[in-house]
Amino acid sequence: MNRELQTFVGGPLQTNAYLFPGKDGWICVDAPQGIAAFLREKKIRVETLLLTHGHFDHIWDAALLVSEHQAVVYAHPADFPILHHPIGYQKYGIPGKCPPLEKLTPLPLPPHGLVRWGCSGHEFILYHIPGHCPGSVAYYEPRCARLFDGDILFAGGVGRWDIPGGSRQDLLQGIRRYLLPLPPQTKVFPGHGRPTTIGSERETNPFLREEEGI
Repeated sequence: MNRELQTFVGGPLQTNAYLFPGKDGWICVDAPQGIAAFLREKKIRVETLLLTHGHFDHIWDAALLVSEHQAVVYAHPADFPILHHPIGYQKYGIPGKCPPLEKLTPLPLPPHGLVRWGCSGHEFILYHIPGHCPGSVAYYEPRCARLFDGDILFAGGVGRWDIPGGSRQDLLQGIRRYLLPLPPQTKVFPGHGRPTTIGSERETNPFLREEEGI
């Protein structure tokens, strides 16, 4: 098993989760459906769960990681309401019920801002970039030039803004202000789809062209 970075893809929307070693266990970024069973099979203990945002496909197994691993869950406070009281997804044709999260630790982030933050032997720069979800967060690790950004920036795309709490202007402005200035070799690990780099998205992403006007 790759001790540097492990990717898990699960749930009805093929959501990515990322695992890498922390100080006293593993750090997990997001918790799609099926990751709890995967961790049991691999005998991996997660000490920290970093949520990129509160949408159901990213938090489906989060309550299991708390009960089975006693994982500490970090999220932006703007998403606490939907984490405490997940909305129903049956209207979208998705079966099952996403358990609520009651024990949450707020990330030390100002609104629309950034902060340098240490967690379990890793140092991150956190960026609050709403627009897809009010509490969307990107975790940038300068030491190894990698970014975990949930549904903010994808290979050739960006997160949806046509859902409750979405804003095209906030999303594109946040990407341009915080993510595009990162080193071009920065590896982007999104919530869906393949990895990409900041340099590639800066040059080719059609949503980020100057003529978009944002």
